[in-house]
Amino acid sequence: MENNPSGISICDILKNNTTKVIRKLESQIPPNVQANSDLYTQYLHLLDDYFGSCYLWQKQYFDRFGFDNQTLNAINQYWDVVTDLYCTQIDLITGAQKSSIEVRANMMTLCDQYIHQAMDYYGKIFSEALSKMNQKI
Repeated sequence: MENNPSGISICDILKNNTTKVIRKLESQIPPNVQANSDLYTQYLHLLDDYFGSCYLWQKQYFDRFGFDNQTLNAINQYWDVVTDLYCTQIDLITGAQKSSIEVRANMMTLCDQYIHQAMDYYGKIFSEALSKMNQKI
């Protein structure tokens, strides 16, 4: 086997290029997250503006029905309950998403630990095999 005078190995090439690509991907996380956050915020504001614009028309339309205060209070109470349930569902979904992320992060940590243990074991076995091969030579 011929030694490489430049001191670089195929492992160095693979590791360096892999690291370069991963660092590039990592650098794109903040702008991608921010862009998606801005888009979602724009969507929510669009909905809020839509209902705000409709408010003026709806007010003119529904005020003509002449609902009494008791009816309006009952409708308001109903929609308060519906809105509170919806907000509770948002909180539950957000909590479930957070838990899911934590589980995946823990799984990656366990996987990383397993890979390191396997590589340590592989290195030990490989080293012993090389040692035995060198003893025979």
